Amino acid sequence: MTTRYQKPKGTRDFYPEEMQARKKVFETIREVTSKYGFSEVEAPAIEDFELIKAKSGEEIRQQMFMLEKKGNEQLALRAELTPSLARMFIEKQKELQKPVKWFALSRMWRYEAPQKGRLREFYQTSVELFGSDKANADAECISMAVDFLISLGLTDKDFFVKINNRKLLQGILDGAGIKDVEETLRIIDKAEKLTKEEFEQELKKIKLNEKQAKTIKKIITTNELKTIDEEELNEEAKQGLSELKEVMKLLKHYGKDKYVRFNLSVARGLSYYTGTVYECFNHDESLRAIFGGGRYDNMVEQFGGDKCAATGFAMGDVTLQLLLEQKGKWPIQEKTVDYYIAPVNENVRKEAIEIACKLRKNNIVEIDLMQRKLGKQLEYAASIGAKHIIIVGDEELKNDEAIIRDMQTGKEKRIKISELN
Repeated sequence: MTTRYQKPKGTRDFYPEEMQARKKVFETIREVTSKYGFSEVEAPAIEDFELIKAKSGEEIRQQMFMLEKKGNEQLALRAELTPSLARMFIEKQKELQKPVKWFALSRMWRYEAPQKGRLREFYQTSVELFGSDKANADAECISMAVDFLISLGLTDKDFFVKINNRKLLQGILDGAGIKDVEETLRIIDKAEKLTKEEFEQELKKIKLNEKQAKTIKKIITTNELKTIDEEELNEEAKQGLSELKEVMKLLKHYGKDKYVRFNLSVARGLSYYTGTVYECFNHDESLRAIFGGGRYDNMVEQFGGDKCAATGFAMGDVTLQLLLEQKGKWPIQEKTVDYYIAPVNENVRKEAIEIACKLRKNNIVEIDLMQRKLGKQLEYAASIGAKHIIIVGDEELKNDEAIIRDMQTGKEKRIKISELN
C-alpha cells in the first residue's frame, strides 16, 4: 500500500520485531561496556556548530543538518558524539577522578547520499577514555570493541582490525619531505579503490617527486611490522613505532592479537588523531568500517580544557547490522506473551482485568480489548504466540477458578485464581 507520506530519505522505521532485535543488540553492547567499567552518559541531540567546527573544520557543514539560525545561535544536529562528550568532560574536568571512562549510544544525523552501510540517521556507540596517555588505555578500548563483536556471535573468521600509529605514518611522510600531508593521506586512504593508473594520476596531482611517490607506494603495501627499518625512521616515527609495538604486546595479553593486523596505510583521515589508530572490517572488506578509533591527545586542550590525553572509538549500527545479517547473527525476535486473558462475556470483565493485573507483576500479559467472541479470542491468542490462555467464565468464578490452556500441548485444566502468579 502506498501511503500519502513517506519516511525521509536515508532514515528507517523500526516495527516491533525490529525494535526488539535492535534492543537485544544494544543490551549486549551495554553489558560489555559495563564489564569494562565504562559508565553510560547522554548529550543533547543539538550542539553549537562552533564546537563541531572546532573538531572537524568548516567543511563538516556540508554533512551537518543545520538548524535555522536564531539570534546569535547556530545549532546543528550532532553527527557524532566525541565533541559532545569532550565538552561534557571539560565542564567537570577538575573534579573527575581519572581515568574517566564513558560511553554513549544514541542517534546521529549526517546529510549525505544514502548508500550501503551509510544512512542520514543512524545509531552510534561512542566510547571515550580521558586521562591516560598509556598504551594500556588504547589496548583496553580495542579489546572492548572486539568483545562487542564476539558477544554478538562473530569470530576472527568474520572480522579483523587494522591498526597503525599516526606518529609513525606522519614521521615517514615528514621524513620524505611531503608537505601536503592531508591530501596525501586522502590518497592513501582510497588507494585500494583505485586502479594503478588512477593512483599514479592522484600522486601526480600533488606533485610528488619519484622518491616521495615510492614512499607512498611502500606505505600502502606495508602490513608487517618486521619489514619497517627503524634505522631509517626519524624520531617521531620511532616514537610511533614504539607505541604501536606496546599496544600490540598488550593486545596479546588480552588474547585479541589474532583479531589485529598491522597496516601502515591506516590514517583514519581525521586530523585530530595523534597516536594509535585502528579500523575494523569484515573479512573480505566488502562493507564499510564496522568501528574505528584511536588516540586524540590534543582535543580537550583545543576545546578549552586543560591538556589531557584521550582515546576511544565509535561504532555505527548500520554496517554492524549488515554484517550480523550476513553471518546469520542478527537476532530474530518474536513477540512473547506469557498469558492471554479471555473473558467469555462482559459480565466477567472486572475479574479478567484483576487477573491480568495480578499476573503482570511477573509476566507479559494481554487481555481481550475488542469484546470478541471466545472463539475469535482463541484465534488471536494463537496468532500472537501466547504461551497460555486463561479463560474466565461465570461458572468457574463461582469456585474462584479459571481455565488455563497450554498452547503448546493444548491441554486444559482448572486452576485457583488465588494461586496464579
